Amino acid sequence: MSFHQRLTRGEKVFGIMLSEIANPNAAMMLATAGLDFFVIDMEHGTLDYSEMAGLVTAARGWNVAPVVRIPEIRRETVLKPLDAGAAGLVVPQVEEVEQVEEVVSHAMYPDRGRRGVALRRAHSAFAKRPAVQYMAEADRETLVLVQIETRRGLENVDRLAEVEGLGGFFIGPFDLSVDLGIPGALDHEEMREAYRTVIAAAKRTNRVAAIHVFDPHMAVELMQDGIDMCSVSSEINMLVDQASNNVQIMRDATQP
Repeated sequence: MSFHQRLTRGEKVFGIMLSEIANPNAAMMLATAGLDFFVIDMEHGTLDYSEMAGLVTAARGWNVAPVVRIPEIRRETVLKPLDAGAAGLVVPQVEEVEQVEEVVSHAMYPDRGRRGVALRRAHSAFAKRPAVQYMAEADRETLVLVQIETRRGLENVDRLAEVEGLGGFFIGPFDLSVDLGIPGALDHEEMREAYRTVIAAAKRTNRVAAIHVFDPHMAVELMQDGIDMCSVSSEINMLVDQASNNVQIMRDATQP
């Protein structure tokens, strides 16, 4: 069963953000940890297209879904992750219907969109496939998630939800809290209301509701509120925080 099919069936899925570690073995580690997906962050992270492609291929081999957060909406930024085999895209700073229409047009094959056709690439395992059948399958499985991380995007969420081909919403809580004038207050009631607004728009139109948080307990609460797909923390946080904790334990134990 594909990642998109699991979401369509109502399964809750859990992941992490990956933005600095380019070694494809990271995908194996995350699969071993039991994660369903990870987001390769090409907006804030340092990963290039080749590194992204290596992570995507490794993820597919280990049955963990690779999702790519693109830096901006352009034909190249949408096309390359999908041709590499990404299960979906996260698109930052989306506020207007025209932006959703543009990214969908780049991500979907004709007639729905105008995605460039190069069928024997990593996304098809370089196999020869019947073109029309494969393109229809690819369109069904490609998950396009637009980020709601500004007041304007939040205000427009119901209109954005109506765009054909949109897979759902990916809430960016920290940026949203900054734009709402309550920076970092992710548990503030105004933020909670924002989450409910996005979830309601997603449910009303049969879209996916996703979010990135740092606290697994908050993730559980949001899942109970209707979030389908939750990315929790990042490899940076886990590496630095665990190392810091280990160092603190050892220093405390060896202090004269």
